[in-house]
Amino acid sequence: MASKIPLKLKDQIERIILKILYEEKSVRTLKLLAEGVLERTMIERITISEKIITTIINHMNKNRKIQFTQKEGWKIRI
Repeated sequence: MASKIPLKLKDQIERIILKILYEEKSVRTLKLLAEGVLERTMIERITISEKIITTIINHMNKNRKIQFTQKEGWKIRI
């Protein structure tokens, strides 16, 4: 599914995800992170569904750009 997402849109959403995690240090749940991304996309007038956002988050986790731990939640992987 991630391959069907236009590259420009995927890059925009990845940037928003990283920005949220940088500002918040970590986000406890996938749902909270996705909701934060949805809020930002509304402000920036980007039309995207929560399902696609979740797909991008999971893809970033798989590619080790971000990670989830039970103790700290979602955070940027450095």
